[in-house]
Amino acid sequence: MAEEFLEEIYREANLSCRLKKAVEYARIHDEFHMIAICNDIFQPLCEVCKEYLQFDKEKGIALWNAIQTLVKIDNDLVMRGDIIEERILPLLKEKIKCCGGDISVENEEGDYLFESSASGFLTLKDLKHNKYIHSAADPMWEAQKLAEYIFTPEKKEYCVRGLGLGYLLYQLYGISKGTIHIHVFEKDARMVDYAKRYGVLDWMPEGVYDIILSEKPDSFLQCAAKKDMGYYVFLPEIYREASDARQKLEDKYMQFATPKKLQVESELNYWVNRRNVGMMVSEFNPESLKKDFIIVAAGPSLDDTLEFLKENRGRKTIICVGTVFRKLLEHGIVPDMVAVLDPMERIYQQIEGLEEEKVPMLVAVTAYWKYAANYQGEKYLVPLVGVHEEKENEEPWAIGGTVTHLAIEAAIRFGAKKIYLAGVDLSYPNGLSHAKGTMDRSVKSTENMLPVKGVGDSTVYADSIFIAYRKWIEDRIALTPGITFYNLSHVGAKIAGTKEVSFAER
Repeated sequence: MAEEFLEEIYREANLSCRLKKAVEYARIHDEFHMIAICNDIFQPLCEVCKEYLQFDKEKGIALWNAIQTLVKIDNDLVMRGDIIEERILPLLKEKIKCCGGDISVENEEGDYLFESSASGFLTLKDLKHNKYIHSAADPMWEAQKLAEYIFTPEKKEYCVRGLGLGYLLYQLYGISKGTIHIHVFEKDARMVDYAKRYGVLDWMPEGVYDIILSEKPDSFLQCAAKKDMGYYVFLPEIYREASDARQKLEDKYMQFATPKKLQVESELNYWVNRRNVGMMVSEFNPESLKKDFIIVAAGPSLDDTLEFLKENRGRKTIICVGTVFRKLLEHGIVPDMVAVLDPMERIYQQIEGLEEEKVPMLVAVTAYWKYAANYQGEKYLVPLVGVHEEKENEEPWAIGGTVTHLAIEAAIRFGAKKIYLAGVDLSYPNGLSHAKGTMDRSVKSTENMLPVKGVGDSTVYADSIFIAYRKWIEDRIALTPGITFYNLSHVGAKIAGTKEVSFAER
């Protein structure tokens, strides 16, 4: 059980958390769930009120009056939500702070700090990395929102790398109504004790979870790969991992998070694109295309290959990503096709003003909807794996999160014999992110990035996103032994399966 001095604080802090959820239900006019919460916590709330009256009569009376007002309000969810948010929750917060005080204690080894959060639940700070593992405002509410974000009832089990003080584990248990089994992989045995003494691990029946102590992430990754297994990498703990383990875990996190973060935008784009694009990619006839392809991405090395692109215009098929479409046109290089994938509105600036161009465009089904709505050239919609596949009549494409992969996939499916990669740096040469004249060009510090092998056996630096992109591309190349790939970059990351050639050989 949690330490005795925390029990009352946590009980009241949990009431606050549940009342926050009641307010959320009130805001969407969900009377059924809102009333259920209020009925469930009415008696505990009254007990809190009695305790309040003993040491602060004025505020105890104020809390009691607010509770009575809440009970008497009928058929007005808006007002009920306001009463909870504006009157009850602030008074509860004051009582918790008054009774609990401010806790700030280091563990014996001096690498963790236990602190009071504003809600009353303890948060945990990793002193070695100077990072909080849980919210300093409300760890339980943070965990509830995270559980809602990652949980889907389609999964029979879940595995999580990183225990913390057990808040996420508890909320996954709660949101699933105890119907799933949760496997927790934790590298620090002390954290299990901390989660029981200072967290909420003991709030759960032991049979619904198991804890696997594992220094390396391999067992977690194997578990996460199982069919019907949901998974999550608890990012606040990832800084404690060794660099190679951290890279593996960040890659796994990206597989989950990349589509998840863009889910709302992608869903809107899908339906609008299906209405606006009449032709599917299967209707495109590639017979007139040259069998040598150049895939043009936006890495800094693109500037070194512009002459090569000019020389090969008309001799090789050029597919560019939307980021460099404008740049190529400004240099007199008209590509044979442009590919777009990003679902976010801001990225539409890539082609704004170029809507009258006639270069055929490959539009991923989840790409920002204005591409398909406004572009006047031919547009071909590309179905994607995992995106309403049941509604599609053709094979969806597996795209690893980057538009460069989309362009490479197109070249492969259009019958390429050779594929040249231009501007595919997948790293930050000299700290540069993009080629000159592109909208997102910036200089970044590589201090906290990971060193990776570069072309010519150099060392370059990449973040976890570029590393994941590179792996996806390498995996696709490995499946196409009949195609020869060339990496035209002299400053980017080494891409397994490609030949690195000098300009003279091109």
